[in-house]
Amino acid sequence: MADPQARSPPPPQGDQPGQTIGAAVSDPASGADAPAQRAGRRYRQQLARTLRLSGNLAITLSLVGPAASVFAIGSVALGQQGSGAFLAFLIAALISGCLAVGWAELGALYPTAGGLYGIVARVLGRRAGFLALALQLALFVIAPSAFALAAGQYLAAVWPAVSPRAAALVLLAAAAALAVVGIRFNAAVTAAFLTLELAAILVVSLLGFAHADWSAAGTLLDPVVYAADGSAAPVSLRTLLAGVVLGLGAYAGYGGAVVFSEETRGPRRGIARAVLGALGIAVVAELLAITAALLGAPSQTQLTTAPAPMSYLVRSLGGDRLVTVITLVLVATIFNILLAGLLDFARILYSSGRDRAWPAPLSRALGRIHPRTRTPVVATVTIGVAALALTAVSDYAAAVTFASLTVVATFALIALSALVSRVLQPGLERPYRMPLWPLTPVVALVGVAVTVLLQTGRDLLIVAGILAAGALYDAVYLRRRRDTHWILLDPPVGEPDVGD
Repeated sequence: MADPQARSPPPPQGDQPGQTIGAAVSDPASGADAPAQRAGRRYRQQLARTLRLSGNLAITLSLVGPAASVFAIGSVALGQQGSGAFLAFLIAALISGCLAVGWAELGALYPTAGGLYGIVARVLGRRAGFLALALQLALFVIAPSAFALAAGQYLAAVWPAVSPRAAALVLLAAAAALAVVGIRFNAAVTAAFLTLELAAILVVSLLGFAHADWSAAGTLLDPVVYAADGSAAPVSLRTLLAGVVLGLGAYAGYGGAVVFSEETRGPRRGIARAVLGALGIAVVAELLAITAALLGAPSQTQLTTAPAPMSYLVRSLGGDRLVTVITLVLVATIFNILLAGLLDFARILYSSGRDRAWPAPLSRALGRIHPRTRTPVVATVTIGVAALALTAVSDYAAAVTFASLTVVATFALIALSALVSRVLQPGLERPYRMPLWPLTPVVALVGVAVTVLLQTGRDLLIVAGILAAGALYDAVYLRRRRDTHWILLDPPVGEPDVGD
C-alpha cells in the first residue's frame, strides 16, 4: 500500500476562491507536547469527495436520531422531570448551541476524518488528542450494540415472537453491510430514513397540538413533577439539571459533520453549516414533540407516570394502530442511527490507522481504502464484527452504562479546545468564527461541569479507567516512537470528486 502521507507545499489558508473543504492549514502549535504535524505535509485524498452539504447533513442528523431521542430519552425525561422536561431540553439546547459553535469553528479549521481527536490533538496537543481517541474508541462497540438491542426490544413489542437479540444481530449485520458501500449511496439511504423519521415527529406533534390544553402551558416554565397518586410537587433544581443531562444526550451527534468533511465538496465553512444545521433541526423537532406531548396529553399526570410516556400519548390520541406504525418507524430510525454511526466510527478508526496510532501492521490495515468504493472497508468490518460480538453476549442496560459520561467527557474536550484555540493559535484564518467568544465555550464548560457532578461514582471510575489506559499506551508505546507514529498531518486538498 502506498504511503498516504504525501509531501507538497502548503497552500494558503482560509476560504480562498476555489478552495475546498480539504484545504490545508499550517502547524498551529509548538513545544514538547505539540501536535505531530509536519509543516507542508498533508494527507493524500483517499476517501471519495462526493458528498454535497445536504448529504453530510443527512448523515449527521441521522446520527442524532431526533425520533429515537424523543421516544427513548424524551420519555425518560417526562417520567423523571414531569413538565420540567421542556425546560430541561431548552437549557440543554442552549448548552448544545454553545458547544456546536465551537465544533463548527474548529471543524471548519481542521476538517479531517478524525473528528474530535483530530481537533483536540491539533489544539491541545498530541497526548490530549490520543485521550480523545481513547474515549471515541470506548463508544465504537458500545453505542452500536446498545442501539441494536433497543431496536430489537421495539420489534419484540410489536411481534412478541421475535427474539430481541436475534433482531438486533440482524439489524446490525445489515447496517454493517450497507456501511461498506459508497458514501453517496449511504447518504441517500440515510436521507430516505430521515424523511420518514421527521414525518413521524411531525405527525405526533400535530396530534398533540390538535388536542392542546393551553391552560397547561404555565407548567412549562413553572414545572411540576407528578406522583402515581396524582399529587404534584415543584421540580427541584437537581432534578431539572438531571433532565439537562438527558437533553444533552438527546441532541448529541452533530459533531459527526466534521468526520465526513474529507468526503464533502465545497468551501470549508460548509462543515460549520452542517454542524449547526443538524443541531438546529434536532432542537426544533425534539422540543416541538416534547411540548406537544405536555400540552396535548389527556392528562399530564398519566403522561408522566406512564411506563412509556410518548407511547401513551400516541395511543391515547391516535389509537393502537398508530402506535404500531410509529413503533415500526422507530425501528427504522434506530437502523438509520446504526448505519450513520458505523459510517462515522469507521472513518475515525480509519483515520487513527492513517495517523499510525497503532503497530504498523494494524495501522496499515485500518488505513486501507477499498479501490472501488473508496470506503474504509477494514475499519468498517472491524467495528461491525466487534459490535456483533458484544450484542451476542450483552444486554441493553450493560451496553449503555457509561455511555453518557463518556459523551460528556468529549464535550468537555471540544469546549476547552474552542476556548483556547484563539489564544494558542491567534494567527490562523478561520472559515467560520463562533459568536460571543469566549462566552460560548465558557457556558459550554460550565454546563458540562454540572453534568459531571450528577454522574455516579461508578461511571466516573469507568471513564477514568479509559483515560488511564489511553495515557499508559501513549507513554509506553507512542511517546518512544513520536517520529514514526501518531503523525497528524494537514487536511487533504483535492478537487471536487464526482465518482463514487
